[in-house]
Amino acid sequence: MVFGVGLLVNAILIAIPVGGSVGALMGIDAHRAANGQKPLFTGDNDDSTNPGKGNGGDSTGGGGGGHHTITNNGVQHTLYCDLSYGITPPSKTEQYTLNPNQWGVTADSTGNGLCMNITTFVNQTYAAQTAPEFSITWQYDHGPPTMPVHGYPNIRVDNVLPKQMDKISELNVDLHWTYGVGDKPAESTDVQALANENLATNVAIDMFLDADSDKATNASEANFEVMVWFWMSNEEAQPHGWGHPGINRTLEGTNFTLYTGKNDNGQQVLSWVPETVLERFTGDIYPLITDLYNLEGDDYPAKDDFLGSLSFGTEVYSVNNNVTFWAEQYKIDIKS
Repeated sequence: MVFGVGLLVNAILIAIPVGGSVGALMGIDAHRAANGQKPLFTGDNDDSTNPGKGNGGDSTGGGGGGHHTITNNGVQHTLYCDLSYGITPPSKTEQYTLNPNQWGVTADSTGNGLCMNITTFVNQTYAAQTAPEFSITWQYDHGPPTMPVHGYPNIRVDNVLPKQMDKISELNVDLHWTYGVGDKPAESTDVQALANENLATNVAIDMFLDADSDKATNASEANFEVMVWFWMSNEEAQPHGWGHPGINRTLEGTNFTLYTGKNDNGQQVLSWVPETVLERFTGDIYPLITDLYNLEGDDYPAKDDFLGSLSFGTEVYSVNNNVTFWAEQYKIDIKS
């Protein structure tokens, strides 16, 4: 039996061009000005309704607090500038949750802040295996060495996991993302222009595993964190264990290197990092996981451990000026 779950973020399929998001941002700024509010990205976090690691939720795509919605011909552009807010837009097909997830922002953090822009359909009629387009515009100054990461805005697969690793045969990924300087989604990633802004970030799939199915679904309690990276902007945004490379694996023509180390929570973090920027990737990443449970020792998951959570997003460290991450396409297909 084949069990397939698809999750696709594709601006082309839902017929919303890049300019639609940009227009929405401009319109929301005008709306804020008319209501006496500050422009976006001015360092004002007062709109955050769920600070920290809370599990707030939104099923409408709108609402109060930091949520600003513009609706045009049945299409909603909603901006979420909350620190943490679970956004599960209603859909007649697959379900997913998006979250600004600024877990590392404190009262001492400085910068323009972060906002997540999501485009949804009022009638909930997405094409099969599709989800809304989303983008992240942010700017933070350097955090303290003990907490350099300000957040991991992401999209998470829902109603699929936990699932035992030896019950999975394929974990197919089809994605296209870009990073650009400014408030607009970029058609392609200009690595040098971003380096000139001292951008510290990475783009990655983040998974949590544990022998206990309940713990596997909890990012704080799971024994293992496994990441598949698609870009590391500089060494400031390095994985745990950087400087001590492990095994290598070539996948879809790209060489990945494994780095391992423990985080501050005591979890074993295993990160596969590519040699170059991977804006586009199509293929089965499951061999990167089977390689882990074929290794010996307590530092690696076992084949009967549970995969409890899978997300895709960007870790935000710091940058001189506003940058925008855009997930133009994202599809996950888990088969057993």
